[in-house]
Amino acid sequence: MKKSLRKSGIDIIGDVPWGTHICQFYQTKEDFMDTLVPYFKTGLENNEFSMWITSGPLEVEYAKESLRMTVPDIDSYLKKGQIQIIPDSRFYAEEGVFDSKRILNNLVEKLNQALANGYDGLRLSGTALWLENKDWSDFVNYEIKLDSAISNYQMIALCTYSLDRFDATKIIEAAINHQFVLIKREGTLEQIKNSRREKEEERIRSLADIVELSNDAILTISLDGTITSWNKGAEQTYGYSTKKIIGKPISILEPSILVEETEELIELFKQGDKIHNYETLRLREDGRVINVSVTFSPIFDASKNLISISVISRDITRSKRVEEKLRKSEERYRIATEQTGQVVYEYDLRTDKSGWAGAIEEVTGYSLEEFQRFGKEVWLKNIHLTDTSSGDEKFQSARKTGGRFKEELRLRKKDESCIYIENNGVWLKGYDGQPCEAIGVLKDITERKKTEHFLKSIETVRKKEIHHRIKNNLQVISSLLDLQADKFNDTKVVEAFRESQNRVVSMALIHEELHEGGESEVLNSSKYLERLVENIFQTYRSRNADIRLNMDLEENIFFDMDTVVPLGLIVNELVSNSLKHAFVDRDNGQIQIKLCKGKSGGYKDNIAGSKKEESQGTSFILIVSDNGIGIPGEFDLENPVSLGMQLVNTLIDQLEGKLELKKDNGTEFTIKFRVM
Repeated sequence: MKKSLRKSGIDIIGDVPWGTHICQFYQTKEDFMDTLVPYFKTGLENNEFSMWITSGPLEVEYAKESLRMTVPDIDSYLKKGQIQIIPDSRFYAEEGVFDSKRILNNLVEKLNQALANGYDGLRLSGTALWLENKDWSDFVNYEIKLDSAISNYQMIALCTYSLDRFDATKIIEAAINHQFVLIKREGTLEQIKNSRREKEEERIRSLADIVELSNDAILTISLDGTITSWNKGAEQTYGYSTKKIIGKPISILEPSILVEETEELIELFKQGDKIHNYETLRLREDGRVINVSVTFSPIFDASKNLISISVISRDITRSKRVEEKLRKSEERYRIATEQTGQVVYEYDLRTDKSGWAGAIEEVTGYSLEEFQRFGKEVWLKNIHLTDTSSGDEKFQSARKTGGRFKEELRLRKKDESCIYIENNGVWLKGYDGQPCEAIGVLKDITERKKTEHFLKSIETVRKKEIHHRIKNNLQVISSLLDLQADKFNDTKVVEAFRESQNRVVSMALIHEELHEGGESEVLNSSKYLERLVENIFQTYRSRNADIRLNMDLEENIFFDMDTVVPLGLIVNELVSNSLKHAFVDRDNGQIQIKLCKGKSGGYKDNIAGSKKEESQGTSFILIVSDNGIGIPGEFDLENPVSLGMQLVNTLIDQLEGKLELKKDNGTEFTIKFRVM
């Protein structure tokens, strides 16, 4: 590859060839922004495709705003795709897994696309803020591979590391895998050349410059335990000045309860044991005992003989206190959950792993070890939604969008018995704004469900009794009307009593159906209309010997009282009118009744508790027709004279419906209405 020079945008480095690998150690966000913004500005202005890997969605916006202050036309660069600003979780740890091979292949693919689109090469910057301790070794290997591979491609890479986030050991490991090391010291950006490419003496000096900025205590001891070097971090950690401590035995840092511990560690290290992140206690000059994490590293002479030991110590007192507080808090929470019979869990979508705590054995019958061993399978096998729960919709919705969820489930315990539990929790979002982890509490609500069921059964019995009494009262009224009608000889008066009686019966039938039905407050409308019309035919049978009835009623149409009462009265009026007036001087005829859903039906099935597919509700069509003599031409549908048709209009208004009339070949009434 031709070693053409590119402008780096970093004054202290100047022009660099393709294949340059840079790292910067920083303490504040401003430190690395002061470097990254001109770095990318220069790349954009020199026809390079740029990728900025930053820490999370919020930092993506912050990066855009920072560029916008220096690169006024950054939005046009973003729009045409010359620069991509990507959250680290999406680039480095896809599905929660760090895969260096995938990342390197991705970079080569991005470079090839950039070259195909006419760009000169790829300019990259990545952050290490996302790194966990478990991923550090893999990331170091990735940096080694990147440093080796980048020299063969038209790429420039700048990696950023927080001095506060990584200890001195990690800082050294990161630094040696880059050509240039940048450190901002007292407001001034300084450059340290790549120590890995220099002689051993220069390497040590370069690394010393790096670690001098570290807050970790870095000291050198001879093989007999005498302190021979002491950095500023050691002064801050232990309180001793360099002048005062040099030449003293390292045992001066041991508290009384750990006398000779360091001597034992030195002997173990000489024998080949690894001393890495060893947690212990140390004594400061002011007499305060602190928690530290200690790492030993060998220092060899030119003949590869061990001549001294580098000791890196990090003060972890604060984190240990936090850990202890967290441990106590978790213990208190564990006791509280166990005492209240609750199970606490967390589930990570990225790793498909879960953790459990609380009253596991009490609630599930399984021990904690069994539950952890079974993993997700025991959950899938032993949990299912209750028949009446709509919580799964909310749970799945929360899983897609994040947020709180609450659902009732049935759990099969280890002894095969079933209990009701309430699953109450929240989906947390990751850097990419997508739900990644659920935290929740499971609570045994079996006793509550039993109580609810008992109260519900009492309420059902009470409602049945009410419907039964209303039905009886209406039947008494019907009987009284019948008795009263017998006292009149006037045909019109008797007819009026009969019509009123039929109206009362139509309502009585509703309460009879509800009394005889189950727990639902909705009525099987087809079954009800069949009984109602049969009753009307029975009333007028002596007058109409051969009138056939054709009923086409769609199944599984359920209405509540607010709909079925006016609907029943409408059918009563229209069928009664047909029987009274449509077949005068005729020996036979036919009445047809049809009830069905309209074409724009909004429910899949109009049963209480079913899903709404449209906010407008469901449209229905009721048709009552006959092949009789027809309605007189002067009949005014809008302003009818008869009480029955006036009642029909009023009831249709109550249903917020529409009435249509056809007079061809008999009479046909069509009522269209909606039910929410």
